[in-house]
Amino acid sequence: MPDQKIRVLMVDDHELMRQAYGMYLNDEPDIDVIGYAGDGQEAVAMTAAQKPDVIIMDGKMPRLNGIEAAAIIRERSPETGIILLSAFDEDEFVRDFLADPKGKAYLLKHTLTRLSDLVQAVKDVFEGKTVLAPSIVMKLAGGGQTAESGFLAEMTEREREVLSCMARGLNNAAIAEELFIQPRTVERHIGSIFSKMRLQQQPTAHARVNAVLFYLAETGKLTQT
Repeated sequence: MPDQKIRVLMVDDHELMRQAYGMYLNDEPDIDVIGYAGDGQEAVAMTAAQKPDVIIMDGKMPRLNGIEAAAIIRERSPETGIILLSAFDEDEFVRDFLADPKGKAYLLKHTLTRLSDLVQAVKDVFEGKTVLAPSIVMKLAGGGQTAESGFLAEMTEREREVLSCMARGLNNAAIAEELFIQPRTVERHIGSIFSKMRLQQQPTAHARVNAVLFYLAETGKLTQT
């Protein structure tokens, strides 16, 4: 439990939903709902002004949807946790959101049967974990096909460093700069990672997301709820 309350911003274009979720979360002793927004644009503005620890928002909203708002917020405030509550699980929608997976949750409204799961997601995201609905994990992994358990043991120390950077949402150029290596060297390491995880037949964007998901699962940073 954090020393201070987790500051949460609730975003949904349906007032009844955001108020209902907010009232429930405010009953938690270590959560404080600091504000409510009705769309993505308002969420971006309120995040800059109020600096919440975690934002819970609907996926599809007027003016600016949850994916677009999340991208803007993360660019300006990288440490802000984001929980997307969505009725949709389209591949590209999910993959765009998970391009930077640290401290994010993608939950499906129709499978969120217990509000206690939302409370736990807030706490997990606050700690930097990635939380996904199980059906999304299965879908992104190709219907249940996953990397073999213990795949990290097959990787070199440098490959594990590259994969860790990928899990933090860094692109190839940023990885090269952080590890003091050339971009082409990063590409070779990523190619080797994909091969060892049997992801080389997938489109690059898909393979990258799946590699990160497998890494987070292997290191205990991926929670399914």
